[in-house]
Amino acid sequence: MGEQESRNEGIREQLTNACLNSEGLLMLINLDNFQIFDYVYGKEVSDELLRAIFKAITDNTGAEDIRASVGGDGFIVFSKTITDNVSFSRLYGNMKNKLSEYVKHLVGEDMKISLGVSVGVVMVPQEGTDFAELFQKANSALEMVKITGTSGCAFYGNTKNLPQAENVSDKVQTVSRGLEENGETGALWLEYDQFSIVYRFMRRYIQTYDRKAVKMLITIHPIDVTMPEDELASITREFGMVVNKTLRKSDIMMQSRPHQYFLLLNEMDAAFISKTYARIMSNWQNSPNYYKVRTTYECEDLKPAEQ
Repeated sequence: MGEQESRNEGIREQLTNACLNSEGLLMLINLDNFQIFDYVYGKEVSDELLRAIFKAITDNTGAEDIRASVGGDGFIVFSKTITDNVSFSRLYGNMKNKLSEYVKHLVGEDMKISLGVSVGVVMVPQEGTDFAELFQKANSALEMVKITGTSGCAFYGNTKNLPQAENVSDKVQTVSRGLEENGETGALWLEYDQFSIVYRFMRRYIQTYDRKAVKMLITIHPIDVTMPEDELASITREFGMVVNKTLRKSDIMMQSRPHQYFLLLNEMDAAFISKTYARIMSNWQNSPNYYKVRTTYECEDLKPAEQ
């Protein structure tokens, strides 16, 4: 048994014993849109952010409470000291504040990708004492938060006050309807809120139907480093329009940073990325601004949602 596997088994044993013998809250905590953040800013920045959130959790729970990372972008906590809504609300508020504070510290104020914290909570022993069953209940509460498309928290058995999923569906339908009514072609160009919903859906879709998709990040760099910011912003917007018109209607894009576009290309693998990029640049060279900037790109396969 490897070191990590042994550690995970130890945590599971602690959680099993705590659920069986103690009163408290079992919590599943997830960072919303962390996968996009990780791709845009890289593993080093993402890992530093995860450490900051774990510290916030540690600082706001008791010494005897159980805390562990799960799934790369989440945490599991069993707390004997947080047993009511007031103390839980304090933990949740501190996690949100720490997340906002540290994101600004790491990447600045101009970040387009807004991260959030979602939590599914189950009360022990009110909802049972078997860890496996309690985990599923906490996960069910977390999923109820996730499908609303907004960050938040929910206690198992008390999700009636959450925003309804239809509101999120309406957002996506509104964007799609707008494109159809205008007769536009090319990629679906979304703002962050809509893009994050579609992104999560696509990870589930490729998991369920064994499909494929590619993430692509294109960054615009000025040739003249003294170029005024407003001029570079205008060129970036023009370049985005070229990208939008070049891509297929089944592709999705958003402007993730002031001079950067994040693309989600469906039914494509890395072998065709260079051809896609070449088509974009072929169309872009018709612009008089072509020689004022250079572009770079990175890509990787979209990973399916975890089971």
